[in-house]
Formats: sequence, C-alpha cells, structure tokens
Amino acid sequence: MYNNGKISKDIYSIVYGGDLMTELTWGRLGRKLYDSAKLSRVPISGQFELTARCNLHCKMCYVCKYASDKEAMSKERTAEEWLALAREAKEAGMLYLLLTGGEVFLRNDFMFIYSELVKMGFHIEIYTNATMITPEIAKALGRIPPSKVGITIYGASYETYERVCGNGNGFNLALRGIDLLLAEGITVWLKTTIVKGNVEDFYDIAKIAEERGIELGMISYISPRREGCGTFPEAERLSPLELVKFREAAGKYLESKSGQANNTVDENGIEEKEIQEIDEEIKEKEATSSKDAFNCIAGKCAFWITWDGRMTPCALMDEPYSYPFEQGFNSAWVDVQKGCASIPSCYECQRCEHKDICMPCPARLKIETGFYDKAAPYLCELMRESYAGKEVITSEEVCETNL
Repeated sequence: MYNNGKISKDIYSIVYGGDLMTELTWGRLGRKLYDSAKLSRVPISGQFELTARCNLHCKMCYVCKYASDKEAMSKERTAEEWLALAREAKEAGMLYLLLTGGEVFLRNDFMFIYSELVKMGFHIEIYTNATMITPEIAKALGRIPPSKVGITIYGASYETYERVCGNGNGFNLALRGIDLLLAEGITVWLKTTIVKGNVEDFYDIAKIAEERGIELGMISYISPRREGCGTFPEAERLSPLELVKFREAAGKYLESKSGQANNTVDENGIEEKEIQEIDEEIKEKEATSSKDAFNCIAGKCAFWITWDGRMTPCALMDEPYSYPFEQGFNSAWVDVQKGCASIPSCYECQRCEHKDICMPCPARLKIETGFYDKAAPYLCELMRESYAGKEVITSEEVCETNL
C-alpha cells in the first residue's frame, strides 16, 4: 500500500477519486484529509489529555497538578471511559489522536490504554517529558510503536531543569528516556519551550537533537495558565522585543543546520507541486462557507478532551465546552461547534493592517485579556516588533519567522 512514505495509486483513488497526478507523501495526504474534514466538520483530529498531574512543576505550564494530587487523581477518567469515548470518536471520523497530559506515564494504566487504542487503528502521537521512560516502557512501545513521540526538553543542564522545572534530575532522566526510545527504533522529535530561565540553553538543546539526528521544534509563545498549581507563565515569557531577537538568531542557526536533522520533516512535508483541482475545490468551498472568528481547525475538525472530561476546541480554551462522557461524543461535538460559531471576532483585530498575517486567535485573545473581542497588548506588541520598519509584509515572511 505504501513504500518509504509514498502513497500507492489505490489509496490516492480512494481519497481523491482520480488518477495519480503527482507523487504523494503521507504528510501530503494528511494535509488533504484535514482540508476535507475541516470543510465537512468531521472530527478527524482528537487530543486526549489523560491527566493534569506531572512529576515536574514547570513555572510556565498552563495546566499542571502535582503528581501526588489525590483530588486530581480522583477526577481522572478511567481507562474504560477513555476507550469507550475513543470508539465513539472513531465512528465519528477521528483518525489522528494525540495522547498528552500532564505526564501520561504517571498513569499506571497508560500502556493498557495505549495498546487498546492502537488496536482501533488510530494514527497516534504521544507527548511526554521522557523522564519516566524505563527500559520496559521503551521496549513495550517498540513492540507497538506510535507514529511518533514528542518530547519537551526544558534545558541542557541539571541547573536549568532545577530552575525551570523544580527538578534538576529531570535533565539526565529525559536524556535517558530519549535514548531508550531511539534504541527501540521509535520516531522521536524534540521540542523546547523558550522562557527566561532556559533561553541561554537553546543552542545546547539544539546540539542534543543534532547529535541524535532528530527534529527540534520551538514553542516561543507562552500563554497564561489555563489551570495550574500556582504557576504564573506570564512572568516567565520573554518580552516581545526579546522574543523577536531570539527568533531571528535561532532561525538563522537552525537554517544553517538544515538538512542534518530534518529528514523526517522533509519526507512528511507538503511538496511544492500541488494537485490543482483539489486545491481549487477546497479554496472555493472555503470562500463560500460560513465565516467565524477561528482561522484554525479548532472546533471544525479538531477537538480537545480535558483530563476531567470536558470537550473544548483546543488546549488553550476552557469554553465553549461540552460533556462527551455524559452526553455522548456526537452530541458533544455538535455543541462545541455551535459554541465556536457564536464566538465574536475582534473588531480591532479585523481592522488591523496586519490581520492576514497575525491571524488573531480567539483562544489567545481570551486567555490574554479575558475577552474574545479584545486585542491582546502582548500579541500586538509582538507583531509590531516583528515587522518594525518593514514596508511590505507577506504571509511567507511570517512562516519563516515564527519557527
């Protein structure tokens, strides 16, 4: 059916109903599936937040509870509940599934949940801090590997982990976990969250990824907390000017290293040649479809299930919400879509000359200001600093800058 990431003609015909006009990768097929699902409001992408508990306590975390928090533990949904919901979501169209937390490996039943989800045929990705990966867990994952494991690395030393995460031992434990997974042939990619406490470690973090031949991503926007244990993320994030300068320097560094650790990205990325008929059809449908405040897939073909059982459009949003475990998946999905459709656009953002490239996000506006229709000073300043002195601004420039 496929070979080295390339899709065979029979798969192409099923998805597109036509002849193979250009070479197609799994990444490209995925993009087309998302486009189609977005238009038809099929929930193709789900994120299961299995727990809010974590063995680290990062200062910038937007959702974290202590590993020993018994109250949080009592509110977590059971393995049977998650699996039953997954079956309903599969029937509704879910194909891509992210398992995240908190730290998912704090759940003693995680491997059971994961193995049962694998049997359902989902394209599964796992997010973890890797500190709880043991040889036994790595071998178990190696027998039924996920599509990939995304690991957040918070620094490049004991001192940085102690400063940022409150647990200096986390650094060596994370490296051990990464190497154990790689030894089992599991696809791993690293990401780092840039804050004041670890920004100086970035190049050493990049070397950790480079030495292992794996992809590195950056999370440079730090949102206010959604729910946490005394965390105050805003105090940890860089100022807009600091962030712009960092992005520029980091971007140049990563560009100089391109091709060394980005094979996975290249193979699964979108090719330059497009299938024009499909693209034009999608553009035409999008032009005639109803408009709302969202420029992304949240509430259109993607959803988030919180650790305590609510469905929301994405990780940053507490509302609109529904109760999929009580009312059933389909009913909950309809309610979330209706809630998204009622969210107002920000008038100030819509009038801004940079709106097409800034693409104001309702979730970020709400979490920054408390309102969906109020511009966020931090985000506005970030945009101004990013393009200070530039007369012509293009979306391509934004894509290159926002790494």
